Amino acid sequence: MTPARLWGTAAVLGATAALLLPVWPALSVHAESGDAGFLRLGDDAVFTVSFTHSIDGLPVQDQYRIADGEVVLESTRIQSFGAGMGHIPGRGSGSADGADWVVEDIDEPVGELHVRAGDAGVDHRLLYSEGEVALSRCWESERVTLSAARVSTLRWITAGPEPAGCDTEATNEAKP
Repeated sequence: MTPARLWGTAAVLGATAALLLPVWPALSVHAESGDAGFLRLGDDAVFTVSFTHSIDGLPVQDQYRIADGEVVLESTRIQSFGAGMGHIPGRGSGSADGADWVVEDIDEPVGELHVRAGDAGVDHRLLYSEGEVALSRCWESERVTLSAARVSTLRWITAGPEPAGCDTEATNEAKP
């Protein structure tokens, strides 16, 4: 094989590997109905799950990040301690922030996050750097699994980043 042919083959193999290797960090979104897709999280690899608490009717925001290939709970923001809510001693630090109570520095690895998307009144939403996904509207009463993923350039090009069966809503206000 001539050196030029060898270099050409190496270039083709390199380009193919660049398209196929899973290099882009992403959040995998998978619903029970089989709908699945990926979201780009941006450089900070942070996303928020927001919802209205089903008992007290107040908003809740749980912020997560992707670290070492798993989902990690970073903080929670609530307006009052409803059923099952509040600061657990030794788990992060809580402080008032206007009308909200924020528990930060939780740093609890959860691996995969399983969300049972509530009805329109609960309004589960996934907020990320480029927009949001209305989980309740797309998969009401379904279990939605959120997990760390890496996807190839070819996957981004052919499948697109948003979950199948649910249109993302690009919005500047959706940034966590």
